[in-house]
Amino acid sequence: MLTTSPRENYLSTEVMTATPQKLQLMLIEAAIRSTQLGRQKLQEGKDDEAVEALIHAQQAVGEMLAGLNQEVDLELVKKVAAVYLFVFRMLMEANYEQDEKKLNEVLKVLNVERETWQQVCKQLGSDKAAGHETSANPITSTDDSTPDLPTAGFSLEA
Repeated sequence: MLTTSPRENYLSTEVMTATPQKLQLMLIEAAIRSTQLGRQKLQEGKDDEAVEALIHAQQAVGEMLAGLNQEVDLELVKKVAAVYLFVFRMLMEANYEQDEKKLNEVLKVLNVERETWQQVCKQLGSDKAAGHETSANPITSTDDSTPDLPTAGFSLEA
C-alpha cells in the first residue's frame, strides 16, 4: 500500500485546485528554486546534483511553455514563448558549461516573471473578491477539466 505524506497531499490538493494563473506562478517558483539549487550545487562542486537540479528547472520551464494558450492572443503568446525559450536555452547552456553567470541571468528573468504572475494572481483574486468576474489570463490554458498530474516524474518541489 502506498502512503503519502501530509506535505505531498497538501501539494497535490493545491495543484489540483489552483487557477491556471496560480499554476503558472507555481511553475515559475519551482524553476527558480531548482535554478538556485543548481547554482548552489555548482558552487559546492557537486556537479551531479547540480545537473539534476538544472534539469528539473528545464522541466518546469517546459511545462510553462506547454501551458501557453495560443487561441487567445497569439502575439502575446509568441512574446512570452520567446522569453521562456530563452530561459530554457540558457539553462541548457549553463548546465552544459557549468556557467554560474548564465544561471544568474536565468534567475533575473524568472524573478521578473514571478513578480508579474504574483500581480496577475493578486489582481484576479481581488477582482473576484470584489464581485467582478475576470476571464482567465490569455496565456494559460482555461480548460476547466481536471488536469492529469505532470508526467515524467516532474514535481513542483526543488
